[in-house]
Amino acid sequence: MFEALLFRFFRHSILYRLAVIALFFIFTAGAIIHWLEPNQFKTIFDGIWWSVVTIATVGYGDFAPETIAGRVIGIILILLGCGFISTYFFTLSSIVVAKENAYMEGTLSYKGTKHYVIIGWNERTKQFIDHFKIDKGEYKIVLIDNSLTENPMVCENVYFVKGNPTYTSVLEKANIAGADKVLITSDPFKAEALADMQSILILIAIKGINPSIHSIIEILTSEQVVNAKHAGANQVINTNQLISNVMYDTFFSTP
Repeated sequence: MFEALLFRFFRHSILYRLAVIALFFIFTAGAIIHWLEPNQFKTIFDGIWWSVVTIATVGYGDFAPETIAGRVIGIILILLGCGFISTYFFTLSSIVVAKENAYMEGTLSYKGTKHYVIIGWNERTKQFIDHFKIDKGEYKIVLIDNSLTENPMVCENVYFVKGNPTYTSVLEKANIAGADKVLITSDPFKAEALADMQSILILIAIKGINPSIHSIIEILTSEQVVNAKHAGANQVINTNQLISNVMYDTFFSTP
């Protein structure tokens, strides 16, 4: 029985174990000092208060052991208890810093649902998110990109996941299964045909995990528009066609 409890104890995180050990020292020392010096420490709570003050090295002086046995307990508490408390807060700080770094570097998994996913970082994506933060501030965006080294837009509503969006593990980090919509933007660093093929491959990977997600895909070449629809795209944005129409209208609308 004891071995099973010990095994379960060591399966918990180091923060949990350090907290349990520190509390054990505090409550045990508080009970013992109350038993040793009932006149000085009239209640167990007085003993626990003295234990906390001693471990924290605050030293208010409102309670202090008077017997040799009580002072020995104090010495043990200082030598062992302070070590565990210091280790606990050092470990807690390290975990917080590590999580903050992981958040910035895009290695943490997103746990929310009903969010929007955007694939690819470029100027169009940046402007889209800028508008999104103003108009749809209550929603969350998960940005997936493999070229960035850290989150490009640190704010409450934008979460960054680094990696290749054709990989299932990367899409799972973005919790694509719980997302409402996905926008796949074209890679500006690839030739148009290659960029379109990659976008369609990403769409296929996403639909394999979440077939019902509303998908919007940017396509550059007219030949791949049909293939994008066959792959399951709900909406296709033919960027070059849109820009050509704007250029034509602008050109002939000026005198």
